[in-house]
Amino acid sequence: MRQRIIEALTYPRMMLLANLEKEACPHNLQFNPLDQKCQLCEQGDECHWLTSNDEFSVLASKPLSQLVESLAFCIIYVDATCAHSNHNARYCACDSCEWVRGARRLATEYKNTS
Repeated sequence: MRQRIIEALTYPRMMLLANLEKEACPHNLQFNPLDQKCQLCEQGDECHWLTSNDEFSVLASKPLSQLVESLAFCIIYVDATCAHSNHNARYCACDSCEWVRGARRLATEYKNTS
């Protein structure tokens, strides 16, 4: 389960990196909780998620509950992106909508086993 969740986080990580405005960030998308600019930034939640779940962090050592929270954040983010593009994540065949459906199944599977 742990490995499947870690693998599932790859797609939204790439999506966030592609969608966030790196040039507008004084910290190069590395959230700094002590900097008020980060706290007030429109990209703050996404940037904070990236910093906490980047490919260099030790996701394997994070508690499974934190990985599931990360997955839940990504489901909301990717689903909102789909909705903004007028996609219906229940039926659309694009990569993002398919990811949302798979991630929801994974989250439900985790919920049913815990």
